[in-house]
Amino acid sequence: MGAVIFNIHDMVLVMTALLCCLFALMVVVSHKFKRASAYLLAGFLIAHALIAIHELILFGGQFRWIVLDISPNLFFIGSFAYCLDGPLLYLYVVSLLYSDFRFRKQYLWHLLPVVLYSIYMLAAYYLQSDPFKGYAIRWFRFDMIWQYLQIDTLVKASRFVYLILCLFLIREYRDRLKETRSDIEAIDLSWLKLLVVGFLTVIFVDLLLSGTKLVTPELKVLVLIGLSSYYAVFILVNLLLFFSAVNISSLERIKQNPQRQKNGSQDTVDPEYIERIRCFMRDSKPYLMTNITFDALSEQLDIPSRELSATLNGHFKMNFYEFINNYRIEEAKELLTAQAHQVKTITDIFTEVGFNSKSVFNTCFKKSVGVTPSEYRRSYSTD
Repeated sequence: MGAVIFNIHDMVLVMTALLCCLFALMVVVSHKFKRASAYLLAGFLIAHALIAIHELILFGGQFRWIVLDISPNLFFIGSFAYCLDGPLLYLYVVSLLYSDFRFRKQYLWHLLPVVLYSIYMLAAYYLQSDPFKGYAIRWFRFDMIWQYLQIDTLVKASRFVYLILCLFLIREYRDRLKETRSDIEAIDLSWLKLLVVGFLTVIFVDLLLSGTKLVTPELKVLVLIGLSSYYAVFILVNLLLFFSAVNISSLERIKQNPQRQKNGSQDTVDPEYIERIRCFMRDSKPYLMTNITFDALSEQLDIPSRELSATLNGHFKMNFYEFINNYRIEEAKELLTAQAHQVKTITDIFTEVGFNSKSVFNTCFKKSVGVTPSEYRRSYSTD
């Protein structure tokens, strides 16, 4: 009657599993997320619920014996989720960033690791006799054999690769924004990048533990690190749901597969478009508008977006972000050196020319001019 079934570490796993299931239900019934994102996030949360249950069954002090008395086939069921949480998080990030995301047959290849893992587990464990499985679980004979440790390490490595791909995906998204926006700082993805890095760290610890088991069974220090990952996952799961719900509406989704157009060359670009762009930029100064977009400029110029993009890339050799900010830098240089504007601060000037971030202004200015705005102003004041 007085037996302790769960210790403090087990309770963290229990709470993680329960919260993941609860959050998954909330995401699906909520109208905050678009359907594809909701299903993928819910799937990721369910995967982590299964992972927590797997860890609880396999390593729980008293609980593992209760489960073993019920059936040894209940062991390792949750381990299949290790093959799924990486692809689910990756596809969730894709669905957040791209407006034309749809579930397609090409995504089925992400199921390949779980299919291969299932074949291995069926042959090596589930199709074996109950006495064999009971003995293997009771004496930790299966999860510490060389063959299983190799498979487990490969599975953990695939999760790590998916998280790396998420970071590349976020970077690619920011680069793609430069084709349509002059102010990409308004799209804040730091929360998403921070969460991905958090999960990446936890998964790296799991990979380190699995890899170390191949070398030595003496894991006392690493086991403590592994236990800390239980708490880290619990925190990260809560943060993932919170930040996703808070920031999802502020994301600007772009097309994942835009119609690719050939970069224009000096010979193929319409000279009339070039002259129209130069005159409009000189006379109307649309770059002074902080939130000027590619579509807005295309409309004001009365140039189709395809031709405008070809002209910017082919003749001016810049994307939209670089093109607009180049004009802003030239305007800033004039204000910094004009005697009539000497009383204006750097902040006054960068906001006047269309920037809304001092760090972005300084970075663009130094990249273009070679010195900071302050140094540039001082050099002309000295002269």
